[in-house]
Parts: sequence; structure tokens; C-alpha cells
Amino acid sequence: MRITRRHLLALSAGTTAAAALVAGGVATQWWNQPADAPFSVLESEEAKFLRSWAGTAYPATKTIPLAGQSAGLDHFFDHMLKTMPSDSAKLLRLLIHALDNATYPTDGAAFSELTTDRQKQVFDSWIHSDLDPFRSATQSLVLLIGMGWSTHPEVAPHMKQLHSCGYGR
Repeated sequence: MRITRRHLLALSAGTTAAAALVAGGVATQWWNQPADAPFSVLESEEAKFLRSWAGTAYPATKTIPLAGQSAGLDHFFDHMLKTMPSDSAKLLRLLIHALDNATYPTDGAAFSELTTDRQKQVFDSWIHSDLDPFRSATQSLVLLIGMGWSTHPEVAPHMKQLHSCGYGR
């Protein structure tokens, strides 16, 4: 059988349609999952990703020994999602799922399942990505989680020393 241009176009259209169906199915699976106890909005896999992300974004240092994954930032984020408009909260949850699963093609596992060293490598590449929307999304998530980390009772006194603008009044 001779392959014609029509065969290639049909194959291309079929592949695109299949990819769209799979992506739609995955997005539907992620969209608006019910919360797991003790959270009001988040489910356990989302909280696990947030702890991993927070630990990578805010590692323990000599000056501030509290690492992001130990600061309860998943609970902070859950409360923040509970108080924002529903559509915004759903989109942030969709971002969490997308980022957690974005390492499957390269690493064969979710971001939250990777080793700490590999999470750091991936994190650094993402927040310095050449793709503006991707870089902005990852940096925004760092900023949102950072609001909880910087106001944590063990971190806030250190932040107050760095900022003369009246931080922590």
C-alpha cells in the first residue's frame, strides 16, 4: 500500500484528536477534586506537592533553620484557597496538578516523588525557564507559598530584621 498525503493528514488529525481526548481526560480528573481531611480545599496529593515545592523553594539555612516542607505551608495554602474566589482556587489547584505531573515525561515520576536533589534541579530549571508563561506560573507559586513561609512564627523575626519598613507590625 502506498502512503499518500491524505493518509498522513488523517493520521495527523487522529493523533491530535487522541491527544486532546487524553489531555481532556487528565484535566477532568484533576479538576475540582474533593478535599481530604484535614484540609478544606486540598486533597492529599496536592498537599504533598505543596510540601515538596515549599521545601525546594525555601530550604532550611543556618540563619533560618525551618525548611518550607516543615512549616505547614500546605495548610496555609489550603486556607488561602478557601478564602479566594472558587474559579481562582480551582485554577491554582489545576496548576499544582500540572506541575506535579510535568516531570513524568523526563523522570517517570511526579515532582513530589523525586529525590530532593532532582526536585531542586527541576525547580531551578522551571523558575528560570525561557518560556515566559511557565516561568511566571512557577514563580507565582513560589511567591504565594512564600507569603506563608515569611509570616511563619519561626521565620517572621528574621524577616523583620531584614526589612525596616515595619514588617510584622
